[in-house]
Amino acid sequence: MSEEYQTEEEQIEAIKRWWKENGKSIILGFVLGIGGIGGFRYWQSTVDEQTQLASMNFEEVVSLSKTDKKEFLSKVEEIEVQHAGKSYADLAAFVAAKKLVDDKKYTEAKKQLEWVINNSQYDGIVHIAKIRLVKVLLQLGLATEALNVIKNTKPSGFESVYAELRGDIYSLLGQYDKAKAEYQAALNKVNPGDRRGGAIEMKSNNLPVSQTASVKSTKE
Repeated sequence: MSEEYQTEEEQIEAIKRWWKENGKSIILGFVLGIGGIGGFRYWQSTVDEQTQLASMNFEEVVSLSKTDKKEFLSKVEEIEVQHAGKSYADLAAFVAAKKLVDDKKYTEAKKQLEWVINNSQYDGIVHIAKIRLVKVLLQLGLATEALNVIKNTKPSGFESVYAELRGDIYSLLGQYDKAKAEYQAALNKVNPGDRRGGAIEMKSNNLPVSQTASVKSTKE
């Protein structure tokens, strides 16, 4: 399952890079617009303080994830309570979820990803949390619940990923015609050269022959 995290990890890195490059300038423009130079000075001191605190907290979470599981989860919970809605709280929850998945603690990982979905203010991060949550639910055998997670979600740039997930869900439910259609939809949307294409095609080819197809073949 860790291999399946790679695409979303790359997406999180892209979000982090974008925020690093653009986030402060967006907030700065807003502050200057309403508070002038005085507002800028207050913003600068506040941002410096919050950025330093966020960096220290996040680095502590990453460090603890490798050494002390109990203290690590306690620190993540502290960040979630005190900084809900902040991007570094979302990322701390992602670190916790990945660690729990690596330890096969899927029910605990599920809770972390649900927290992100319910608390994050960033659409891209919510999409990634939903994608990971579906994979965790499939590990738990909860295919119907997994389908409900993404049932009414507008994919918004994640079309091929959501289609592939629906294929995985329908495959687990034994609805192989629907699974094959979703895998094909995923292949139609996947970017050229994306290594996911080969994996999706293999899933589609390995589907059992559906009952509908078997009846049609018999009649012929």
